[in-house]
Amino acid sequence: MAASVTGVPVATPSVGAATQRFLTLVYLVMAVGMAVTAAVSGSVSSNPEMVRRILFDPWFTWGLFFVQLALVAFLSAAVMRMAPGVAFLVFLAYAALTGVSLSAIFLFYSQETITSAFVVAAGMFLLSSLAGLLIRRDLSGGAQFVLMILLGWMFAYFISWFFPAGSLIGQTTTAVGILLFAGLTVWDTQRLKQLAAELAGRQGMGGMVVLGALTLYLDFINLFLLLLRRSSR
Repeated sequence: MAASVTGVPVATPSVGAATQRFLTLVYLVMAVGMAVTAAVSGSVSSNPEMVRRILFDPWFTWGLFFVQLALVAFLSAAVMRMAPGVAFLVFLAYAALTGVSLSAIFLFYSQETITSAFVVAAGMFLLSSLAGLLIRRDLSGGAQFVLMILLGWMFAYFISWFFPAGSLIGQTTTAVGILLFAGLTVWDTQRLKQLAAELAGRQGMGGMVVLGALTLYLDFINLFLLLLRRSSR
C-alpha cells in the first residue's frame, strides 16, 4: 500500500505483478509479429514473380536485407523516444519484411518439413524462455562472453556456406547455432524479467515491450531457420 497526496491509502501493484504484465505484453507483441511474418510469407510465396526477384535479383535481395538491418538498428536506438504505437508499427514493418525474405523457403522445403521445424523451434523456444523465467542465478555477468561467442559463430556460419551442404563444418555450425540461440533465449528472457522489475512504473515501458518482443522474435526466427537448415542434411 502507498499513501496518496490526499493521505488516503491507495493500492500499488507489486513488482511481481508489473513484471508479469510486462512479459505478457512482450509475448503478445511477439506473437502478433510472428503472425504477420507467417501471413506475408505465405502470401508472397504464391507470387512467382516476387519469389523470382527475391532469389535472382541481387539488388532487391540485398536492399531488403539492409532495410531490415536499418529497421532493427533504428528501433533499438530510438525506441525509448518513440511513442509505443509508432514502435509497434516499426516492429510490424520489420516482421512483414522478414516474411518477404522467408517466402522463398517454400520452394526448397516441403510444407511438412517447414511445419516440423516450426513446431520443434516453438518447443525449444518455450522451454528456453521458461528456463529464463525460473532461473534465479543472475546471468547478466556473461554478456561479453556471449557476445564473443555469437560473433565467432556468425563468422563460422558465414564460412560454412562455402562448403558442401553435408560438410562437417556446416553440420557443426548449425548444431552450435541451435544451442546458441536456445541459450540466448534463456539469457534474453531473464534480462527482460530483470528489466521489467527495475523499470516498473517508469516512462518508456511501452517501447521496452516492443524492443523485448523484437529480441525474442529474432531468437525464435534464427532458431527456426537453423532447425530448418539441419533438416535438409
